[in-house]
Amino acid sequence: MDKLKLVILCATVAAFAVIYLPSESNAQSYFRMPSPWTYVCKNGTCVKKLRSDSTVIQSLDTCRLRCGRFRAIWPRPTGDVELSRVVVPFKPQNLRILPVTAPTDRIRELLNRVVQDFQGNILKMHPNYAENGKNPFDKQYDNVIEGTVVQVQVVVDDPEERLTLETSEGYRIDIETQGNVVTAEVRGDTFFGARHGLETLSQLIAYDEQRDTVQIVSAGAVIDRPLFAYRGIMLDTSRNFVSLKAMKKLIDGMSYNKLNTLHWHITDSHSFPFYSQRVPQLTLYGAYTPEKIYFPEEIKEFVEYGRIRGVRVIPELDAPSHISGGWQGLERSNAVQPGPNTIQPAPVSVTSGGPMAVCVNAEPWNQFCSEPPCGQLNPVNEQTYLVLGKLYRDLLGVFDTDAFHMGGDDVNFNCWNSSKEITDFLAAQRRNRTEREFLQLWATFQRRAYVELVRAARGTELTPIVWASNLLVQENIENILDPERYIVTFRNSGRDRSLAAILDKGYRVIFANRDSWQFDCGFGDWMGEGRGSCGGYKTWQRVYDNNPLRVIAQLNTTEEIDLQPGQIIGGEASLWSEQVDEMGMEAKVWPRGAALAERLWANPFSSWRDAADRLIHHRERLVKRGINADRLQPEWCLQNQGRCSAN
Repeated sequence: MDKLKLVILCATVAAFAVIYLPSESNAQSYFRMPSPWTYVCKNGTCVKKLRSDSTVIQSLDTCRLRCGRFRAIWPRPTGDVELSRVVVPFKPQNLRILPVTAPTDRIRELLNRVVQDFQGNILKMHPNYAENGKNPFDKQYDNVIEGTVVQVQVVVDDPEERLTLETSEGYRIDIETQGNVVTAEVRGDTFFGARHGLETLSQLIAYDEQRDTVQIVSAGAVIDRPLFAYRGIMLDTSRNFVSLKAMKKLIDGMSYNKLNTLHWHITDSHSFPFYSQRVPQLTLYGAYTPEKIYFPEEIKEFVEYGRIRGVRVIPELDAPSHISGGWQGLERSNAVQPGPNTIQPAPVSVTSGGPMAVCVNAEPWNQFCSEPPCGQLNPVNEQTYLVLGKLYRDLLGVFDTDAFHMGGDDVNFNCWNSSKEITDFLAAQRRNRTEREFLQLWATFQRRAYVELVRAARGTELTPIVWASNLLVQENIENILDPERYIVTFRNSGRDRSLAAILDKGYRVIFANRDSWQFDCGFGDWMGEGRGSCGGYKTWQRVYDNNPLRVIAQLNTTEEIDLQPGQIIGGEASLWSEQVDEMGMEAKVWPRGAALAERLWANPFSSWRDAADRLIHHRERLVKRGINADRLQPEWCLQNQGRCSAN
């Protein structure tokens, strides 16, 4: 091969950025060169071009930091956004966190924990980051970068330390550069607002592959607050157990998206993994294994983990239906010989009202419940309410919350009708075994269960939440649920006319409509070969475009709904766990959960198309932070924005 051909060959290979050079020992080594591509901001989109065709040399991450109205911020802010297109490179070691300004030591402690996460997320931007204690930016840079300092000041005036439906989560960020010092002030309405502000500030910092360091927007301001107070994920841990370690990663992902509520469906008919100190029989007989139990101190630590990341944890004890696991053990005495580490349960007395759980494991199951195993609480047994009161006290002792989900779905009247004790009770009161009488029985159960919940709260104000059901839309039923007191989680189809009836009665509503926000759908039928009870897979586009106000407006075309301000308090996506455990949980939630987050934070009038580029970029950010978010498109689409959407 002559010298000219060799030069041409080397130049051609260099264009692909890798040259293979065999060494004397015959071992392989590679020489890497910079990418031949650059990105130019054009009409709010980063366009990929050859370097030789452009005077601008910048990476995609740099371009995203300088391009578009919202840059790389997710979810998009609801207030004013004014950001410079100039960026300042700096090394993470030169990030200075000024002493936080806080009204109490507790708020100062929480903010310092958030700051630690903020600093860690900056290190994770490096492509060679590994959680082994080594800082990938630990190297000598040029004098400009070495001399640049970024100062972050966090200010909170409000002493509120518990997230409620009334907590303000607004914040403001101001960034300015003077000489070689960049100053960023994050001012939160509360601790939770400041936490969100630090998350947004982290998204105004990006990795700079040209200099192998990070860079920050040089100047600007962001004013932001969520439009909905409740922005959540519902996780079921009864059908399949999920470890608290995996649930912490779920909390991490929620914090990166400013979702603020984990609705924990902790028990169901399949298992009872919550350790009840007052009624340990439920755990003894109801847990899948002794290792698959959530203990009080672990839950308290988990709740605090969520608080630091702006996520409150609301427990659900579903009743009166979805009861089986553990309840059958309540009426056994000395059924298990105690070992050195075995719970020794005391026997629970049974009144003339019969067992506390009826139609347990009844067959054929489809006549008595929505899925196996069957079981419902017995509303005519006085002991039922005493046990519920003990459970409520145990749960409220570990969950620091202003709300409690009481369940209240899928009540099967045929189950109650199959119980001699319940039918005898109705007969003694000269009541017929009609649907109306069973509805009345259900309403009475709910009233008495709520009384026990109030007693367990010991004077602390607590808002009950229930699933939407036909109980809520009945007329002339005594003890019907008070709209001034209850919040309703609506999980039926958005086209279901019962939504209009629930809103007309004045209930505050959490949107969770299964036709758009049920994340376990689309993976077949766990009991057969069908599509499954909730239909097909809910794409991120469908999740994003599910605007609660627009759904209500469509119902208004046939029936006028007088929607009151604040009546829609937010929404949540559901992850029922018949076919989910921690092995696949993250990919089922993310990045669809991010689409949910922007809908509930900003509720934009625009469609998913306007958010696609930012979401694809945000998904990469989640992955860098250790979230196993599912891939949305080929990487080519990430690098060629706007060219993969069908017209």
